[in-house]
Amino acid sequence: MADPATERYAAAPAPVSLRRVQSFLNTRSTGRPPEADLLAAPASANSWLRALDWPASPRLTTDDLPPLYELRAALQAQLEAGRAEGPRTQPDLARLLEKLRWGVTIEDGRIALSPEGEGWRQVAGTVLGDMLVAQEHELWGRLKACRNPPCSVVFYDSSKNQSRVWHNTSDCGNLVNLRAARARQREQAS
Repeated sequence: MADPATERYAAAPAPVSLRRVQSFLNTRSTGRPPEADLLAAPASANSWLRALDWPASPRLTTDDLPPLYELRAALQAQLEAGRAEGPRTQPDLARLLEKLRWGVTIEDGRIALSPEGEGWRQVAGTVLGDMLVAQEHELWGRLKACRNPPCSVVFYDSSKNQSRVWHNTSDCGNLVNLRAARARQREQAS
């Protein structure tokens, strides 16, 4: 399954169970250089949806985009919560959850959640259902946002000790480390 949102940033892809969540978060306009927001208009949003494996074929309209922006911001804030950059405003995820409904189905002998509704509700329900499964399998903590603040591309940390902090070490890691080294040099020179 090709993922146009994550592949454009050359970020480490998540396992299949988390791939839609990672892709959803990487639809944002971010990275170096910034790429277009794939949820900016129904045409680009639907094109992104068709590239991924969804349990149904959601079709997004202009009215579906604002709640998806809110969900994306709330999930991104969760991934970035551990940063020591000061307080951040947390989007209200609970308010969005109140608007969603799931059905319970049995797939391959296992109980599964299936989102009910159309448009944004179907996309949001699928993304949140994937998150729940990832949390149960202890994979959620491996999904991270790049620590280079202007970037914040979401990547999957497959390292043994889960210590990766950059989506791309040669790009963001080198840039941030170079800035820190120059700041130390200036401090020592003064």
